[in-house]
Order: sequence, then structure tokens, then C-alpha cells
Amino acid sequence: MTSILQFSDIHFGVEDKNAMAAVRDYAKTLSPDLALICGDITQSGKIEEFKAARDWIEQFDAPKIVTPGNHDTPMFGILHRIFDPFGRYNKFIAPLGETMFVDENIALMPYNTARGVQAKLDWSLGVVDLSDLAAKVSHLKAKNPSVLKMIAVHHPLIYPPVSPLIKETKRGEAAVKLLSDANIDGVLSGHVHAPFVVEREPGQTELLSIGSGTLSTRQRGKPASFNHIEIDSRDIRVTAINWTGDKFERAEAWTKSRVDLRRTA
Repeated sequence: MTSILQFSDIHFGVEDKNAMAAVRDYAKTLSPDLALICGDITQSGKIEEFKAARDWIEQFDAPKIVTPGNHDTPMFGILHRIFDPFGRYNKFIAPLGETMFVDENIALMPYNTARGVQAKLDWSLGVVDLSDLAAKVSHLKAKNPSVLKMIAVHHPLIYPPVSPLIKETKRGEAAVKLLSDANIDGVLSGHVHAPFVVEREPGQTELLSIGSGTLSTRQRGKPASFNHIEIDSRDIRVTAINWTGDKFERAEAWTKSRVDLRRTA
């Protein structure tokens, strides 16, 4: 079995300090094979926030897959945002992560949907470069056909109906079609600060979409949480691990047969 811890939106600087103090010991009980962090690691992209994030990430003995979010560019440095938006992320965080994780159950790659500046008022929105994404797909498709193949991003490619935040990722629908046509099995994301699972329906151009909650104080009607994803030869199981204020508790699990994830038409 493969055990994956999916974190997102920790927002160092406004992190939930009690949850963060408890999460390391609880995470050890889940015997993770991979720690996945889907962006918004910092709140304002400050150096001290990145250093705190680096020290926390380094505590995990398992391999890491990390992708930045829109908050991981300097919020108050417009020149940095324009000319080197991910300079601090690349210095402190990127060296901690792998470019791909592969085992007997899954092949997973990160993809950056965040931008420092955009030709629109809301710079927090996600963007997909389809040619870059296609290159990721080609690497994934080269792996063993029997393993699940997934992409990790910050922004949902298409926001789920249950999301407390409904926005639009630029070229997100085209990205879903690209991934689905290539029979990529799923996308893991964050950004909306609420856990979710959107199933892939057999025979349709839909992806399994798994979103993680937040471990920050910036909650949107949901408790602080992270996801525990378990994959074996038969099934994939996703469980949100909720912070009650003094401990972590497992919520109801979602389970799907791996056979049902594969498009049949």
C-alpha cells in the first residue's frame, strides 16, 4: 500500500500553530510514503515564512512532492513578483521536493499553476500552459501502465461545486480534457481551503479530483485539515484528517476501485 499525506494552504505566517504542533506526531502514525504539499506554503512570501516552512517540511522522512501557490510569491515586492516571482520558493523549498514520485501504485508529478503577475486584477487565479502540461503528461505516460498517474497543482483546474471559493483557472477546462484524453487518472490540488473529492465517471472526460483543506487560520467554514490518501492494488481511499482544536480525527473516507478510475470509452 502507498500512504500519501496531502497538505495545502499552510500559510506560514498565519498557520494554525496548535494544529502544526500536533501534525508531525500524528502524521508518523500514518507511515507516509510521500508528503505532498499543494502550494500556498507561505502567507506573504516573506523570507522568514519560507524558512519556517523549510524547517517544517524537512521534518518528514518520506520523499516530498511540492508545488507553489499564488501566496508563494512576494506579496509586497512588485519587482520580485515581476522579475523573479518564485526566487524565494526556489531557494528555500524547491530543493526539498522530487520532480516525480513513482512506486508500484502511483506516478505523480507537480505542476505550477501560480503566477507572480497577470494581465488581470486578480493575480491569485490559476493559469495552465498547455504545452508545459503536455510535457508532464508525456513523462507520466512513459511509466508502467498499471500505476495510477496523477498531477499535483495548487489551483483546481475546475472548481468543485462544494468549494466555498468559486473562481476560474485559465485554460483549466482545456487542461482537464488534455489530461483525460491522455487517460491521466487524477489531479490533486488545494487553494479552496476545504477538502473535496470529485469522482471520475467511467466513459466520460472527467478526472478524479482530490482537494486538500488548510492548516492555517484562514478557514472558510471548514476545520483545519489535511488528507490521507491510501492506494493499494485494488482501491484508492481518501480521508480528510480534521483538527478539532485539540487533536486530529479521521473523517468519513471516500473509496473507489482503481478499475473504475480508468476511462472505458
